[in-house]
Amino acid sequence: MNGDAVKELATRFRGPHEVGTDFVAMPNDWQLIDTDAAIKPGPSAAKLVVSSLGAVRDYLTANRDELVLDRVVVHVASPSVVRVYGPLAERARNREQFLEASCTDLADEFLGRFMALEAFIVGLQVRFADANDRHRLLSLLSNVKHETVKTAIDDGVTQVVQARAGVALISDVAVPNPVLLVPYRTFRDVVQPESLFVVRVNQGKVNGLPEVGLFEADGGAWKLTAMARIKDWLAAALPADVSVLA
Repeated sequence: MNGDAVKELATRFRGPHEVGTDFVAMPNDWQLIDTDAAIKPGPSAAKLVVSSLGAVRDYLTANRDELVLDRVVVHVASPSVVRVYGPLAERARNREQFLEASCTDLADEFLGRFMALEAFIVGLQVRFADANDRHRLLSLLSNVKHETVKTAIDDGVTQVVQARAGVALISDVAVPNPVLLVPYRTFRDVVQPESLFVVRVNQGKVNGLPEVGLFEADGGAWKLTAMARIKDWLAAALPADVSVLA
């Protein structure tokens, strides 16, 4: 290689040199720069927040944002959360979230603890649908007066509680376990899943008044049922091009 050729090569590689179409080589400090990575992505849209599956349907059916529906993914994240995502970004490898629907689980703070009888009866009527064993449980608890609660038999399956009516009537009432109830804890657009619960009655710490507790007994199977119902509802209500995952 003659001197002119060496001089030409030195001149050619002294500054930045393109390698292919995507990268630039910097010979002085041996850096390889990705030119596309140097370009900052534009801002993402703020997600819409709604509280029903109907709102998800209306948003995607109207499609005011002109989304490419066959690249939209609706993700049923839980019985109380549904998210709408766009396609995977080509270089950033993330997804833009357009909408999130969430609902309130009315049974969340009601289960797994003992409470005053009156609060339990009110909560049972407000937080649970009028179905299955709710009426039977309310009838049972209405016979337990603000007297001393005496447990006569308790084998973990059936608990016999002494119920007093005034001072003349004393009767033994069996507390059935488990009971089948329907709490409001997923989107109201779908049929609420029924679940098994264990009912316990104790003598309270305040003036000996009775306390009642309700405890889950289905191992969380209701969540799978609720998510399947949400997916089926969305699949029937949304445009055919939209993918629904649960």
